Amino acid sequence: MEEEYRMIVVEHLSRKYPCLGANKKDFISVNDVSFSLLPNTSYALVGESGSGKSTLSMMLSAIIPPSNGTIHFNNKNIWSMTKEEILIMRKNVQLVLQDSSGALDPRKTIIDSLYEPLHKLCNLTKSEIYSTIISTLVKMELPESVLSKYPHELSGGQQSRVCIARAICVEPKYIIFDESVSGLDATVRKKILDLLIEIRKQRKITYLFITHNIDVALYMASHIFVMKGGKIIEEISNATSYDSFHGEYSRELIASLPPDTPYGR
Repeated sequence: MEEEYRMIVVEHLSRKYPCLGANKKDFISVNDVSFSLLPNTSYALVGESGSGKSTLSMMLSAIIPPSNGTIHFNNKNIWSMTKEEILIMRKNVQLVLQDSSGALDPRKTIIDSLYEPLHKLCNLTKSEIYSTIISTLVKMELPESVLSKYPHELSGGQQSRVCIARAICVEPKYIIFDESVSGLDATVRKKILDLLIEIRKQRKITYLFITHNIDVALYMASHIFVMKGGKIIEEISNATSYDSFHGEYSRELIASLPPDTPYGR
């Protein structure tokens, strides 16, 4: 039953936004999406900008509600949970956003940004919180000196590592990465991706890696969803190469890639 307990099940999920003006139809950002995320597995969701990926990630993280459909965690609809159940869900389902500088409060030092989720979501003493922060910094290959700094004093790569550290320090079961490394240069990006792979194996976390880059999707996951126009139009299990993709849109994404890539399998 432990495997079922930790599943996320999405059924017929949709999100609509009203359009202003007479005779204008609602804009459907996510359209009747269904899938399951199993424990200790790495997934990727790939698609172009505007395909509905970020809207889906915010619904999975209980930031915005769906217009239709359900998301179940621990066999419970997340929009019917008690406050206590929501806290448990938020601890276990973490979201890392694309804009790391915007995700970090510019008024807070890094230690305050790391302290906050541990204080709110974990039953730890102050000394245990600080010990967890230090050990997480070591894992993310960040110097202890960053703790006294503000976000604007860090490089883009360091900001991304801090955001990831904030997610993993509460020991979640799931982490959703929404284009979390897309703004970094190729060398820094690959170092962070390799570190994430190592952490996932050690901690048995389920990743959902949301990206527009099919190479990153292949590098990070064996189970890949392809999204277009708010719908999942292709699902690949045990993806190993470009040959694993057969849909017309997937082939278009592959054809649009630059000739050289830093990622290999």
